[in-house]
Amino acid sequence: MVVACVALVVALGGTGYAAITLPRNSVGNNQLKANAVTGAKVRNGSLGAEDFGGALPRGARGPQGPDGQPGSGSGSGTLGFASRDPAVAGGSIDVGATPVDVLALSVPAGTSGYVASSGPVTVTAPSRLIANAQAVILQSAAARGNVSCSIVLVTSEVRGIGNYVNANIEPNNGYVPVAVSAGAEVEPGTYDVRVRCTGGAGLSFHRGNLTVAVAAR
Repeated sequence: MVVACVALVVALGGTGYAAITLPRNSVGNNQLKANAVTGAKVRNGSLGAEDFGGALPRGARGPQGPDGQPGSGSGSGTLGFASRDPAVAGGSIDVGATPVDVLALSVPAGTSGYVASSGPVTVTAPSRLIANAQAVILQSAAARGNVSCSIVLVTSEVRGIGNYVNANIEPNNGYVPVAVSAGAEVEPGTYDVRVRCTGGAGLSFHRGNLTVAVAAR
């Protein structure tokens, strides 16, 4: 009788264990009720973009952040320019023994034959200033002429930068484009950049252009 009771308990216990223990990988979509899996039952970081159809859903836009600190720009990229054609004003610019500024950023457009002008350039931090210009010089005299041009910076004082460029010009309405360029390290300030030339009898400035750029250093 005792043996029979023990056998019955073991049999019932074994049946109960089998009823509550599932084989590995035996639960699928068919065994899950709708909405049975909630966020609390999903391990953090276990889902990827492929679980959302290849792209994660976009969240709501957050509030605007605070304003950033002012930058420490040096005026890098500042561009100055001047274009002059004295014939537009019905005249010419003599280039004699006394130095003459044939191009300058500071002269407004519509004045003295300037067809375009940006005004002086302003630099807000230590920078490099680069200037390029071309001045077409005409010789109307019967003798060969010689002209010399350079670039100068004008603030409270005049500072020459770069080297002079010399050119010989044939007589009797011969002309030559004189190309001059220069660069200099500059401190904060406002700079009028000019092309200054000297020459002799019969020489005159015909037309020309000047461009100036500023880069951080």
